Amino acid sequence: MALRVFLLLSLFSFLIQFGSVMGQNQERLQNFQPIKTTETKSSDQVTFAYDVSNADRRNPVNYTLHSSIGENWILTIQNNMSYAQRDDAKTIVRLHEKSPSEKFVEIAMFGGTSDKFWTAVNTEESGYIEVYERDTGGWSKDYSIVVGHGNNQGLSVNNGQRIVTDRLSLDGFNPSYITIYGKDSSNSPLNTYAGTISFDLIFGDPSESPVFYLPFAMLVGVGGLVVAIVVFKKRTNPP
Repeated sequence: MALRVFLLLSLFSFLIQFGSVMGQNQERLQNFQPIKTTETKSSDQVTFAYDVSNADRRNPVNYTLHSSIGENWILTIQNNMSYAQRDDAKTIVRLHEKSPSEKFVEIAMFGGTSDKFWTAVNTEESGYIEVYERDTGGWSKDYSIVVGHGNNQGLSVNNGQRIVTDRLSLDGFNPSYITIYGKDSSNSPLNTYAGTISFDLIFGDPSESPVFYLPFAMLVGVGGLVVAIVVFKKRTNPP
């Protein structure tokens, strides 16, 4: 009789602890839901709270984009999160093609005193390749990060200060979903404690929307301005 009572009490205690853990996990998942989303036929906007950077790499936050975006698109990332005062505090953003494709584009933004930044790509043919890295002053909250891809232009990335990846050929890239994390493991310390990170994706046929060209000014920079001036002079000063 005493053994039976002991077993029942042990089972009851286990169920309480299990329910508590499940409740905590559910709360964590709920916290990772976007706080704002807006979709149109040619754009997708989403904002997350800071805790997405506290997800670990094996369980990243996953956000699915439109079903068909195509290969002409521009993604603007505005990172307004407050980082822990450690140089290894970071946020990793990956833009993936639809499974089973292994292709993705990666943006890394570190906090602390370094503001380290890198861009990388992963393809089935070449594997994971780091394209650009800067150990200090690589990005800033004051500027948006712009990632763009075009059929005949390849991949370009602007860190808010200058172009750091320019017209890299990926043999096409049709994004399907975004993943976000910061921890290398579930036991790693927190990376961020306040703020938000937002993603603004526009896509489609550039000829159908003049607005599509505007963010490319951030990618093309001075080179685009020079070309525009030359073209304007040719038109206003015929031979």
